[in-house]
Amino acid sequence: MPALDLRLTEENLDDLYDNAPCGYCSCLPDGTLVKLNHTLLQWLGYQREELVARHCLQQLLTVGGRLHFEMHGVPLLLLQGHIREISYSLRTKAGAAVPVLLNAVLLRDANGDPLVVRVTLFDITDRRKYEQELLRSKAEAEAQREQLRTQNEELIRINADLDSFVYTASHDLRQPVHNLAGLFQEFERSATFHDPASGNMVGMFHGALQQLLTTIDGLTEVVQRKRELEQAPAEAVELQAFTEEIIRSLPAAVGEPEAVFTLDFGAVPTLHMARPGLQSVLYNLLSNALKYAQPGQVPRIAVRTAYHDGMAVLSVQDNGRGIDLERHGGELFQLFRRFHPDVAGSGVGLYLVNRLVHLAGGRVETSSEVGQGTTFRLFLPQ
Repeated sequence: MPALDLRLTEENLDDLYDNAPCGYCSCLPDGTLVKLNHTLLQWLGYQREELVARHCLQQLLTVGGRLHFEMHGVPLLLLQGHIREISYSLRTKAGAAVPVLLNAVLLRDANGDPLVVRVTLFDITDRRKYEQELLRSKAEAEAQREQLRTQNEELIRINADLDSFVYTASHDLRQPVHNLAGLFQEFERSATFHDPASGNMVGMFHGALQQLLTTIDGLTEVVQRKRELEQAPAEAVELQAFTEEIIRSLPAAVGEPEAVFTLDFGAVPTLHMARPGLQSVLYNLLSNALKYAQPGQVPRIAVRTAYHDGMAVLSVQDNGRGIDLERHGGELFQLFRRFHPDVAGSGVGLYLVNRLVHLAGGRVETSSEVGQGTTFRLFLPQ
């Protein structure tokens, strides 16, 4: 081990004190300044002789631009003798403010009388900027949250108003349309048509009337199902028996092969959801799987459950006509949007499925290939 060069121990303590990165000063018990290091003088912008024996430390400390009431005119010895990390601002000669963190220690003589107060000051400008920026960021985030809350409340109110309007309008329109259909039937029985094209026109009128009735019924169902889900309590639904009951209620396709259903709920035997909403979701998906089956081909429909990222996944897979998602993916859940015009339908089912699943706190993902079939995956909280 090499010998220690004793010159390395001969540090100039006054030089270390004077050029330390923090400010140092010594005061009499009443606060009169008797010693300041070069760093503190640089912060303040004073010459040493302007402060020593001429100013008290209290005169240089401010809070919010004013002399602090706890310090102004109060002898430092009354401050319990030891101050740890109190935030102040140093008032410079030019009138600026330097935020500092102050530590003070009162030293006593051999008789226990107050002798001198040694003060250490740390420049916390960067910390103060960070705190202010943090407060500003928090205020902006809170303002954004309040804006989003207000917008959300407004959207909820608008949706409620729209639902009420749709329900009222569809309810009020249904009876007049039914009356119109009855009047037209009576007109057909009593009128004589001589124009050869009249038969085609009558058929077009029937089709338009039926489409109007279907649209009205669809609007009513959308609002009713939403209200049922909002009002009905969520409950644990045993999927096996529940799904089998829905399958028995599905209409059979005349002249088409009987569908084959595969049910596998081993991973998630029960779902926690309002029963009317789940019934509507499953019925629409299963009836669509039958409705859009490949002509002449045995419909094969699999209903399964799984867990993924803490959510229950209910999937309905078929081997039907499929959907061109590249072309129609963005329109898949739009109200009254249909992708196979040759198949009778209202265009309400998928819209209703998506809305009910979102109301339950979940989401719907879809994969499909034209001519091969479609899979709907419902991600639901448990």
